[in-house]
Amino acid sequence: MTTAPTATSTSTNEIANAGNIARTGSILAVDFGNVHTRAVLIDLVDGVYQLVASGESRTTAAFPDGDVSVGLTRAAYTISQTTGRRLLDSSGHLITPEQPDRSGVDIVRFTASIGRPLRTVLMGLVSEISIATAMRAAAGTYVQVVETLSLDDQRTPQEQLNAIILARPDLIFITGGMEDGARQPVLDLAQMAKLALRFMDSSIKPPVLFAGNTALHEEIAAMFSGVTPVYFSDNARPKLSVERLDPVQLELAVVYDSFASSRGLGFETVSAQSDTPVIPTAQSYDIITEYLGRSLRLENRRAGGVIIADIGSAVSTLSASIGGRVTTSIRTDIGVGHSAKTLLDSVGINAVRGWLPFVADDNEITAYALNKTLHAAYVPDTHRSLFLEHALLRTAFRSLLLASRPAWTPDTALDSANELMPPVHQIIGAGSSITRTGRAGMSAMLMLDAVQPTGIVRLQADDGALIPALGSLARTSPEAVVQVLEAVGLEDLCTCVNLSGTPRVGRRAARVKVTLYHSDGSTETEKFNVFGGDLWVYPLALGAKATIRINVVGRGLHAGGSRRLKLEVEGGTAGFIIDARGRPLPLPKVMRARAATLARWYAQATGDEMIEIPEAWLQEVKAESARAPRQTRAERRELERAGTSNRLRDLEAEASAKSAPPKRGRRVKTEPEVVPPFDEPVPPAGEKKDDDFDELRNLFS
Repeated sequence: MTTAPTATSTSTNEIANAGNIARTGSILAVDFGNVHTRAVLIDLVDGVYQLVASGESRTTAAFPDGDVSVGLTRAAYTISQTTGRRLLDSSGHLITPEQPDRSGVDIVRFTASIGRPLRTVLMGLVSEISIATAMRAAAGTYVQVVETLSLDDQRTPQEQLNAIILARPDLIFITGGMEDGARQPVLDLAQMAKLALRFMDSSIKPPVLFAGNTALHEEIAAMFSGVTPVYFSDNARPKLSVERLDPVQLELAVVYDSFASSRGLGFETVSAQSDTPVIPTAQSYDIITEYLGRSLRLENRRAGGVIIADIGSAVSTLSASIGGRVTTSIRTDIGVGHSAKTLLDSVGINAVRGWLPFVADDNEITAYALNKTLHAAYVPDTHRSLFLEHALLRTAFRSLLLASRPAWTPDTALDSANELMPPVHQIIGAGSSITRTGRAGMSAMLMLDAVQPTGIVRLQADDGALIPALGSLARTSPEAVVQVLEAVGLEDLCTCVNLSGTPRVGRRAARVKVTLYHSDGSTETEKFNVFGGDLWVYPLALGAKATIRINVVGRGLHAGGSRRLKLEVEGGTAGFIIDARGRPLPLPKVMRARAATLARWYAQATGDEMIEIPEAWLQEVKAESARAPRQTRAERRELERAGTSNRLRDLEAEASAKSAPPKRGRRVKTEPEVVPPFDEPVPPAGEKKDDDFDELRNLFS
């Protein structure tokens, strides 16, 4: 897992100053996920960048294709079919730059979250400075830190050397030494890395990324010459109080691109079609989260927090901007497809079981997770499988959130699951398990269940992998990022008001007055009561505007500290929601109550009829012996006597058959040898066995 705060980056400054940068032309951005490959086409329309079209295909990294470029071709062809614009040449490669006949595109960008992360060894001078900076630089890249070494390491040099070798890293990342600062200690660390490389097998020697004192570049290059490739970046920490993470993250993207290309899967073909390397998808989330957080703070919003969460098949990423501090967490053991089984191993089966409206044993939950691991693109086709799918999703999202929270505000104890969420203005969900539920209200409910926000929050969904595309453009086409984000790029689900406290279920929690503005200038006013324990949804159409007044009347309840609110809201695909279920979310532990509660929430969120939970689903699974009628003591004695008598007769018959001489001219038919049970010791050869009758008497004595 990578969890690290990031300093203000130059890329977000470029986005903020996008008006001073010359415009480029048409853009095609493609994101390779473990299940889907998504492409978006962005172009100038009336002088403004807009999202023109999008296309999607199944990712083709696995058998039988084994080449991601096949999925790229299919996604690009889908866009061509939609727009009538030719993007591919006769050989199946992207046409670039854009031609006079409007075929092709000027800019091509690739992002990827497919495959395993870079196993990385971090080496720096001081844990609190150099190593911490390296961790922050690695945020947004699929890096699994397997070992860290610094001058304050208490291990002997031999133990440190063994640690590097046994970690079997894909990358050795060396930082340390401010500009015009330490030299020899940094060279000593590099010498340790070189010695470890000498002892490694030639087939697994990892490259070295150096982001320390730039005055040492020549010496570092000479040290590793003929040993392993070396990548150089600007100093990640040129001064004690200054961090420059963007150059390091860009170089990490180059290393990741090289690593991905070396694994095959067609990335070498894909990389050749762009002038920049394949960028890790999480890096895009980090950049866009920081930009959105800064934008909200500039608007003087008190609840300026932003959360972007991508719950993927194999990898899940969460970027958060809380109080001006940006953190990105990447978990390769959390997912609802390829990583479903590792998710169970990480959080435990009971965490998933707590979200189910029916009794499920360990075998059923494990079997579903294993099925998703083997068939990540499986779509639930029954109510039972749908509940299992959503339980996995909530658990994955919730566990990722709880793992990320301590880094948001290190000066407070936000690592408790019962702590209320800090103010968040915007939550964006990504990943098919969130965005493709079939109901916008269901997507909103799942996000609310997992995050459990407080106060007023805006829920959005990124169904077309737009954020990875925009993040990949931040350094070269910041104006496109600004204009597309300001346009209708993401799906607006709803504005939601969340009531904190413990409501009394079925009792009135709030009074609501809705003034709806019609297109002809007329208005319509309606009044409603919202009851505790409910997910209240008002069907405010997408783009429709209304003034909503809320008076919280339930004892101990409030919405972000207020009991009276007046909101000017715009409708979304899920309408407008008041979550009166309370915070923290009071999910019943008794099965029947939980089944009724979850079924009611599904109906309220979607507007569908309430799902009837079959009575058989609520029954505990009983063992076979427990289902048999209980025997009386007399019946048990009778059965014991009958069993003893039958066994005695069988043994006597067997003994007489063995002692009787065989008849002449006939072959004696013998019984097959009885093999003792696996837990019964077999007597050594030649040892006399106990008499069968003695054994029987001992058995029933």
